[in-house]
Amino acid sequence: MRIAIPVHDTHVAAVADFTSALLLLDYQPGRQLDRRQVEFPSRLIPAKVATLVDLKVDLLICGALSREFAAMVVHSGIELLPFISGSIEDVLAAYNRGDLSDQRFLMPGYQKTMRWCSKGRRRRQGRFGWQRFLPESMATKTEKGGD
Repeated sequence: MRIAIPVHDTHVAAVADFTSALLLLDYQPGRQLDRRQVEFPSRLIPAKVATLVDLKVDLLICGALSREFAAMVVHSGIELLPFISGSIEDVLAAYNRGDLSDQRFLMPGYQKTMRWCSKGRRRRQGRFGWQRFLPESMATKTEKGGD
């Protein structure tokens, strides 16, 4: 499995649309095989998605991203884990443990957005349509409680 994480210094980039660097990991359950940093050749979103496809990325773990970027990633067959924040090492350790949906790895304000989304007719798509891109495990944990 190949995992990509847009990075800024030693942390997950806050907004994937604007990052120029990507951490690429070849991964087997519980074991990292290879790790390298890759520069995006362009700041254009279609070019970034093409780079992810060319690199044969299976999973993109990232912070916030635009709807267009998210839709292109998902339609390219790449699994998406958005709204993740923290240091790269902490995020990878949590991913290895299967604990990435823990509150401390969710972006600030994410809980309030999810609660707001779950009210009324907006529940179907969520605010800004984000819920459709979330893995079921993250959507259910964040809607059940906490701040």
